[in-house]
Order: sequence, then C-alpha cells, then structure tokens
Amino acid sequence: MSAPSNTIYRLVKRVSESIAFYPALITSLYAMLAAGMLAFEATSLAASIRGYFPSGLTDTDTGREILGTLITSIVSLTVFSFSMVMVVLNGAAARLTPRVLPGLISDTRNRVILGIYLGSTLYYLLLISTINKSHPNDLPSTGLLLALLMGIFSLAMFVVFIRSVSQSIQVDWVLSQLYSGACATLDKRKKRLASAGAMPDDQDWWCLPAAKPGYLRAVNERRLGELLSTRGLKAVVQVEPGFFLVVGHPLIRFSQPLSEDDQARASDCFDFHNNEFASANVSYGMRQISEIAVKAISPAINDPGTAMRAINLISVLLQRLGGVPPFDVGCFDRGQPRLYYPQLAMQRMLEMVIAPIRVYASQDPLVMITLLQCMKNALHDSPSEEQIAAIHEEIRALRDQADAHVENWRDRQAVNDALLRLLKLEGRKHPCVQMLPIESKSLVPD
Repeated sequence: MSAPSNTIYRLVKRVSESIAFYPALITSLYAMLAAGMLAFEATSLAASIRGYFPSGLTDTDTGREILGTLITSIVSLTVFSFSMVMVVLNGAAARLTPRVLPGLISDTRNRVILGIYLGSTLYYLLLISTINKSHPNDLPSTGLLLALLMGIFSLAMFVVFIRSVSQSIQVDWVLSQLYSGACATLDKRKKRLASAGAMPDDQDWWCLPAAKPGYLRAVNERRLGELLSTRGLKAVVQVEPGFFLVVGHPLIRFSQPLSEDDQARASDCFDFHNNEFASANVSYGMRQISEIAVKAISPAINDPGTAMRAINLISVLLQRLGGVPPFDVGCFDRGQPRLYYPQLAMQRMLEMVIAPIRVYASQDPLVMITLLQCMKNALHDSPSEEQIAAIHEEIRALRDQADAHVENWRDRQAVNDALLRLLKLEGRKHPCVQMLPIESKSLVPD
C-alpha cells in the first residue's frame, strides 16, 4: 500500500499541472469573499456607509440589472477568450510542434485569468441570489460596489489575456521561453553539483527493478532521503528522468541490499505516468527547440530562419553544458548527496537534438553551415574529453551528410569555409575532418 506522503506527493504533482488547479483555487477564494461580504452587509458599519454610495447601488432593481449585465458580460468574455485559446493551440501544433501544447495549456497567466472569470461569475451569482425586492434595506450595496470593481478588473485581465495569447503564438517567444527554462534548470543543476563529488561506481551494488511501467516523472526525495539517511545508504537511479520503463527494468541501485519493507518503501517513492515526461529539464527543452527547428525546415512551413535561430540557442546550451558531468544529485544529507541521477551524455544529446535537424536539413547548405557553427560554439568554454569526442563525431557526420546531399559547387565551398573555421581550433578541440571535394570543372565557366 502506498504511503500517505507519497500519495499526496503524486496528487500534488498532478493537480498543480492541471488546467483546473488555479481556476478551482481562485473560485474558492471568490466564494469565501462573497460569504464574507454578505456577512459584512449585516453589520452596522455597512449600514452607516451605505448613504455615501450612488443611488444606483442602493436600488434593488438597478442592483439586479448591474449584476445581470456583469454575469452575461463575463460569461461571454470567458467563452470568447478560451475559444481563442483553442485556435491558438491548433495553430501552435501545426506551426511549431505538438510537444509545446502542454506548456501553453498550463500557462499560469491563462489559468489565473480563467479563475478570475469563473470566480467573478460565482460572486455575482451568489450576490444576485440575496437581492429581495421586498427587503430593499438588505441590498448588499458594498458587495455591488465591489462587483463593479471586479468587472473593471476583469476587463483589464482580458487585455492581459490578449497580450498573452498574441505572445504564445509567436515562435520567437516560444523559443525564448524554452531556452530560458532550460538555462534555469541547468543553472540549478550546476549549483547542486558544486557540492557533490564524482558519481560512485555502482556496478556491484544491489539493484531494485521497476514495479510499474510508465515514464519516470519524479522522485519523492524527502521520503527516499529519509530511507537512505536512516540506513546509511547511497543510491544511483539507473535511468534519466523521462525514460520509459517496463516492469522488471533496472530502476535504482543501492550500496547495500534492502529488506522487503524497505524495497516497498523505495519503490513507492517513484512517480510513473503514462504520458511522456514534460517537466523542466535541459534535455527536454533542447528536444522541443530541435523539433521546432525540424518543423520550420519542413516544406509546409519553409522557414529556415527560425531553424537557424533554434540552432543558435541550442549551441549556447551545448556550450554551457561543457564540463558538466552527465549526472544530477539529490537527497542531501548534511550537505552531501545520497542520490544520483544519470543525465544524457553529450553523445546521446547530440543524437536526439542535432541529428534530426541534420537529416531533415541535409540539402539546405545554410542550415548545415549553422549546424557546423553550432558545433564550433559547443567546443568553446571547457568541455570534457568525452564531450569533445562526441562533438567531433557529430562534425564528421555533418561533413558526410553535406558531402552526400549538397551538390552545387558554390554551396560546397561555403561548407568548406565552415569546416576550415573548425580546423583553426587549437589543441584537443581540433577535429580531424576533411574538406568536401569540389570538381574543378564546376569552377570554370562554359
């Protein structure tokens, strides 16, 4: 049976990512506000300040008309706004990539605005239900004034919503968001690794297999850290976050074998899901940027400029990954980690991020040159020997791809110029690559 803390952990992870989380929370706050306002109307203070209100807020018929108008207006505004969201999502899936949809759907601004619309409507409904023509003295005048202010605020939120939607359909904004998220995640990872040593050798450690199938989304480090600290253990997760596991696949290795009870406790700390991993992760963000580039290269979009901008952002991320070991840490105990996560090594990263662009853009010399420049940028800073070897392999693959698909002699010369810039790198960063052969007859005019 799952521990209550792990159940709550998984529930919080899923609920916080749901589009209904903020609307439900904000609507509850508006309901409490309506209850508080109705309670305030019964006090002597509310009766004493009612005389300072405009006459429209002290008449029952006018009050009902005001609330009825506000209810109709906000409902219409809500329907219009989120019909627009559906149009934007369809456009984003067609022009960018379906993988950006979870991020657009769960955008905090849109969910908060939806909550304000729904909460305001609930507030108006609760208020209008208390108006009785037979008892005009019970008219919630202060509540009506607050309702008018809420209506003005909802109009302001509509302007914010229009701006948000107009941004979210722009490919430059989407790329910037993905890049910023990947950079922030990488910075946090570097800070965690600053206090950690090398990843321990876990070849002879005891292995716990996966008890459930699905994508590995998260680990409840608090509960797992308690187990590791109590038993004096260290552990190494065998797959990177977002990996799809089947039952029996190696999940985690411990420095000492676990009892059956501890095995159940450890397995319960892992959160699996049938949907693909969609959390903040530098490799996931780079994959999304790469897919946007591939989509831009397609004949339906035909936007190589977007592809080149995406490649440039990838090059910065690859450069910042230079020298970063391919693992992450967690479950800190007295400043030292007890849990280690594998991360994609440079070779796997290039296979997933650069290779698709290389294949789909093999006949576009401008994009191929940008990819070579991307590899040159990745060699800057201080990459490790393994990272340099992986980048050199990708450079050779780019060279061979260009040799097979770039036919025009002028384009081949441009690729050679990019290769020549790579050959000017000094020391261990110097790649072993040959120039593309160019037939001499192509250089002589007829």
